Amino acid sequence: MFGKKPQIMKAILSVKEKKYLSPHFIRIILEGDINVFSDAKIGDNNKIIVPTNNKETFILPSLEKNNNSEKSIIRTYTTRNIDFENKTLTIDFVAHGEDSPASKWAINAEKGHQLGVLMKAKSKPLYLDANWYLLVGDHTALPVISVMLEKLPKETKGKAIIEVHGPEDVLELKKPMGFELEWIFNNKPGREHKLIDAFSSTSFPDCSKFIFVACEYQSAKQIREYSRKMENTYLSSFQILSYWKHGQSEDSSAEERRKERIKD
Repeated sequence: MFGKKPQIMKAILSVKEKKYLSPHFIRIILEGDINVFSDAKIGDNNKIIVPTNNKETFILPSLEKNNNSEKSIIRTYTTRNIDFENKTLTIDFVAHGEDSPASKWAINAEKGHQLGVLMKAKSKPLYLDANWYLLVGDHTALPVISVMLEKLPKETKGKAIIEVHGPEDVLELKKPMGFELEWIFNNKPGREHKLIDAFSSTSFPDCSKFIFVACEYQSAKQIREYSRKMENTYLSSFQILSYWKHGQSEDSSAEERRKERIKD
């Protein structure tokens, strides 16, 4: 017998505050009926519906498969923070020009501009218990890795390898004292795959491990292939995800990535 599908929580939120964390990272703090997301947690994925015109009042479109209205622009992001007391939800955007609808919206967002947000309640933990952790990601994974570093117990040991455009995008992250941070610079993401070498050159202790990887499709695929050859590592402790695919939008690549999914 199949269980019930998770209920979709949705709301139209408005920009309360916007600030550049670095040249390529924009933090948007949204306000509104946050109680709709009462089952959500920091670090959960959310779907944003990007408005095509910030000058008009935004209406949540119908998401029914047979709906004949104009197709919505939907993108996936990490819930960087959710504050039920102050009724705010925070999302960090990668600013990589105006060719991307979500990046364009964030770059041009002003106080009062609206955004549609959808979420499903999830029971899957953000990370598994282990004696040592490795967190690897490019600029798109920085928000979720930041959340993990904040939530891990203070005695946790491990390493985070984070790829950003350049030194100007290095952020001050809260982390356990025993965690090492390695920043990698790549101003040609998707064309150069520096995370692969960084992962393969990492020394892994002989103990239980949780290894999280989230990055561009080809990098994630090759890291997954390398991980299968590793000794003294439990594959069940791996979570390797493709967050995007070079040369394709989230809309055009979603079906292809589903067919070629890199399994946990």
